[in-house]
Amino acid sequence: MIPLCSDADPVPYPHRIRFTEAHKHGIVLGHERDHTDLINWVHAVVPSRVARRVERIATALVSNAHCHTRSGDPGGTVRVVVVVDTYLITLRVTDNGPRHTAAIPYPRLGEPSPAAPLSGLRLVDGLAVFWDWEWEWKGTRMGPLTVRAVVENP
Repeated sequence: MIPLCSDADPVPYPHRIRFTEAHKHGIVLGHERDHTDLINWVHAVVPSRVARRVERIATALVSNAHCHTRSGDPGGTVRVVVVVDTYLITLRVTDNGPRHTAAIPYPRLGEPSPAAPLSGLRLVDGLAVFWDWEWEWKGTRMGPLTVRAVVENP
């Protein structure tokens, strides 16, 4: 069971984000790489006919955030928001921004791995109708990055 919380009363991760719109759902995950809570949450808020597809995309994007950004560091978080509309389901995954390294990570398909040709963003690219990303700037430095993936809601 994922606890509900308000901004004034934070609870341990994961916790749900409350929205006034009934078709909008959110969850904040900690830096742990166990996706059980994410998977259960997706199946609770997304229609069953597309839940597995959205689950696979969400898991890939959260895994990427944990692997490539400060979200995977102790104390890091990943914010996942799903908007379920009549024809489309929009998934947004926001990380904590890049680690302090020489290379700035940004979402790109890269070369497929022989061991897992459909993983990471290649999996997202294959399952989503559309995906893109945007940085949030904090003054002169890069802050959180959000990857958006859109899936048909048949």
